Amino acid sequence: MMLTISAGHYGKGTGASGYMDEGEETVLVVQELGNKLQQKGIKVTTIIDKQSKSQKQNLAYLVKRHNATVRGLDVSIHFNSARIKQKEGIGTEVLYVNPTISPFAEKMSSEIAKAGMFKNRGAKHRTNLAFLNGTTKKAIIIEICFVNSEQDAKLYRSNKDQIIEGIAETLRSYFLKTSLQMTAKPSTLVAQPTPITRMDAQSITSRALQQKVEEIFNDKEAVREQLKQGIRLGAFQPLWLEKFDCGTLTLYDYIALTALLYQKK
Repeated sequence: MMLTISAGHYGKGTGASGYMDEGEETVLVVQELGNKLQQKGIKVTTIIDKQSKSQKQNLAYLVKRHNATVRGLDVSIHFNSARIKQKEGIGTEVLYVNPTISPFAEKMSSEIAKAGMFKNRGAKHRTNLAFLNGTTKKAIIIEICFVNSEQDAKLYRSNKDQIIEGIAETLRSYFLKTSLQMTAKPSTLVAQPTPITRMDAQSITSRALQQKVEEIFNDKEAVREQLKQGIRLGAFQPLWLEKFDCGTLTLYDYIALTALLYQKK
């Protein structure tokens, strides 16, 4: 599963401002977040608008670019703003429109608050935002903190690396959980070890070959090293190693991953 992330607004001076500039800071966050996600094995597309001249153009541009990508989730990075500057901290929040993503939005807000030591304003259901209404996949808007709160700005600068790591790790966990749910039995979403059983004779016509493949798959240490090699080479994502550790990697998965690794070499 892939992810698309965009920076809200279209450069310095185009968003909220106060103790920091939203349009400028969102670009920096998206760039660092994109790198962090790639390091974690998540396929990500980052979008930064360098051409719009108005908010209307910017929103249309971002929605169009998001919808043109292959992805399972849309994320837009923003910073919030209150009516007036204030010394006190205001906090972080995550906006959504699709009710099914509410628990994830709550989790994201909680993790950002923890990483940045912000007040947690939680997940907010919003039905009047162009980005959330225009994108065709599940989507969230992350409002990291308030640009005109002196305390928020101070905490953000002190904890920026932890905040970006918190966002990246929460996204990685979301994709891992989604992947496991897709492979779980309808009666349960708990990952259960998958026993090695005889493969369909129509899939492997040679009994000797079938036995050999099963012998290879039963050598857990060898399989683990092979999966690690595939991850290092970029043949597939780390979530396959995590599925192996959870006992949910099937023999069919292993054969397909072996083919991808061979192709990469």
